[in-house]
Amino acid sequence: MKKIKYGDIIIFLFIIIFSFFYAKNLISNKSTKIIIDSYDKSFRYDLNTDREITVNGLLGESKIIISNGQVMFDSSPCRDKLCIKAGVLKNAPIICMPNGISIRFEKNIENNKEIDSIVQ
Repeated sequence: MKKIKYGDIIIFLFIIIFSFFYAKNLISNKSTKIIIDSYDKSFRYDLNTDREITVNGLLGESKIIISNGQVMFDSSPCRDKLCIKAGVLKNAPIICMPNGISIRFEKNIENNKEIDSIVQ
């Protein structure tokens, strides 16, 4: 049976501390912008403005609602409706695979740089 050495303990502690800070970073996403990607276009919206968005997908129209700083799928023509069941966007994207639409947080851009263009 092998004994645990001093270096093993340091590596183990480093992994635990790193995992804690990485998880904390994921949970405390401060982004106020979202990006909605469809099969042919990308849209950028602010979470501070309540609205209903209709996005054309591969199967038809999906309705997305932004309300009280949260975003979610309201309706979709897909069969299983997993995108609707996913609920509110938190730290992982919400994807409607059959319809080809995804919703994700915009990554924080350093120095508040603006997007110059979107390639289609």
